[in-house]
Amino acid sequence: MGNGKIETYLGFCIRARKIIFGAEMIERQQKGIPLLIVDGSIGKNSLKTILRVCEKQGCPLYQTDEGTLAEWVHRPAVKAVAVQDKNLAAAIMKEADGEPRIRLYSGGINSTYGKEI
Repeated sequence: MGNGKIETYLGFCIRARKIIFGAEMIERQQKGIPLLIVDGSIGKNSLKTILRVCEKQGCPLYQTDEGTLAEWVHRPAVKAVAVQDKNLAAAIMKEADGEPRIRLYSGGINSTYGKEI
């Protein structure tokens, strides 16, 4: 698959060290998270942790198809990331509207991925 803009923006975040990998590390962050992204294969407990952070921080949560997030950040075990740069977060959210592999998380049993929490 070709390089998409979201993958490029996530690469910018990595190079600028404006990204946090993993649910536990994201949970430790006290402030400054404008965007959360989780993989479709994230575990139930990790997803609960991310949802708590999302509620606490008041930021949007996007969910990718299974394996897509790991592909975009070039780290096979990554299931959750927090983007810390507001401008890159805004650019990713803008591009997410046209990207079929990422959607705004709707939660509950009505989620696109059917995971009930």
